[in-house]
Amino acid sequence: MSTFARFLLSPPRCRDLTSLRRVVRGKTVLITGASFGIGEATAKLFGAAGAHVVLTARTQDRLREVARAVEAAGGRATVLPLDLSRPHDVDAFVETLLRLHPRVDVVISNAGKSIRRSALLARERRDLERSLAVNFTSPAALLLALLPSMIAAGGGRIVNVSTVSAKPPAAPRWASYQGSKAGFDVWLGSVAGEIEPLGVRVASVYLPLVRTRMSAASGLYDRLPALTPLDAAWVVAGAVVTPRRRVAPWWLGAQELVSLLLPGVVNAALSRAEAYERRREASGGSGKTP
Repeated sequence: MSTFARFLLSPPRCRDLTSLRRVVRGKTVLITGASFGIGEATAKLFGAAGAHVVLTARTQDRLREVARAVEAAGGRATVLPLDLSRPHDVDAFVETLLRLHPRVDVVISNAGKSIRRSALLARERRDLERSLAVNFTSPAALLLALLPSMIAAGGGRIVNVSTVSAKPPAAPRWASYQGSKAGFDVWLGSVAGEIEPLGVRVASVYLPLVRTRMSAASGLYDRLPALTPLDAAWVVAGAVVTPRRRVAPWWLGAQELVSLLLPGVVNAALSRAEAYERRREASGGSGKTP
């Protein structure tokens, strides 16, 4: 991707490893969704900055590979598997985590489940329940379980790796994903007002398209410009080293404003796009959907 395209897409980012090292060297950093993509790249970057990275995701073997890469980069790594689609597993995970690492300095809430599917075709609740668990209820439960120890230790940092899709407008076929991501975003914003006076700083990172396994599941985005996972990791690093509550591309505010001021125009455009896609599907040209 060209420098100009990266400027158009990318939120503000950390520019050098020295700045990140000053903040995270020797600190314990928990990263969810660390086995692939943004989480993997963030783990390696923070390892290179001297952090002790706690890696969590479902796939233990893959986490061990990432841990070796973190250690090769100069950091330390602990592997603790957790399946966020199972909210009842969170308390036991946190108990084990705090027994091994009584102080967690930084939490990077990165794990997510993306699904693009018509609500009319997804009549079973499974898609909605899994999206809510991975994108909202389990991350919220994880933070609620960790906050007492973070506050008792004098504070820390929480970074929510979110998406521009968590902001208006709401697009057709993304109900489970957008609804769950936006719900966690609002929840964390409310919690931030309570915990920031106690020393726990919160930032939400609104990423545009990132070229990962999750985005590759749909042929819709193959030709669109996108950040790499490493690009996204540097944005996450920027959220850790600066006091910003919101880290977003410059154009996201304009998108939200247009959605607020011209809802009829925006909704009509989205409806036309949905009608066009239905016609393509009817003619057999729908492409892949996750």
